[in-house]
Amino acid sequence: MKTIPIYFLVVFFFLFPAEKVFSQTNNSIIISVGNHPITRLDLLKEIKLIAILSNTQINKDNQEQIKALAVKSLIKRNIKTNEIQKRNVNKYNKNQLEALVDDTCKKLGTNRDGLKNLLGIYDLNYENLLKRFQVDLKWNYMIFQIYKNKISLNTVEVESKIKVYLENSKNINEKKDIELIKEKIVNSEKEKKLKMFSNLHYSNLERSIQIKFL
Repeated sequence: MKTIPIYFLVVFFFLFPAEKVFSQTNNSIIISVGNHPITRLDLLKEIKLIAILSNTQINKDNQEQIKALAVKSLIKRNIKTNEIQKRNVNKYNKNQLEALVDDTCKKLGTNRDGLKNLLGIYDLNYENLLKRFQVDLKWNYMIFQIYKNKISLNTVEVESKIKVYLENSKNINEKKDIELIKEKIVNSEKEKKLKMFSNLHYSNLERSIQIKFL
């Protein structure tokens, strides 16, 4: 298993004074997203997770940037969670979940057992990581269901991209390969459209939800 440097252990002393980290009153609410509270402990765990998953060394130069990234991540996930719960969205692509876990393990140079052990070392939970991934996957499923009938592709533009790709590719003569390339490009264009709708949907929600820093 890949060894994670000890600097992850000292991140908390950069970002939060030690007496606050270990005090009983440490887990106070620091942000409210609508009716959803975010606590100091939530923020600490998010910082740890971001540091581990991105293999980032946190120091005095980037500590505020990482902290801001963690705050933004928590707010976004709370907004998404509220929306998928309101719409009773429980479906998601389980194959994509498996792929996300495998990609995470690959980036960290470990396997699933190693990932579980690594998270445990830093008082993080593997099941919570899965839930983190599931929120995004459920959100993606919800966006597709809402906007699937609004996805319209520019046929001329897509055909042009396919033509350019085939012209720049060597040794692609098999009809099966050509069809796969066409499918890949079409799917890529659909993903771009869905991402646009996703960003729009999220922006509208963000403007409508009261976010308070306490």
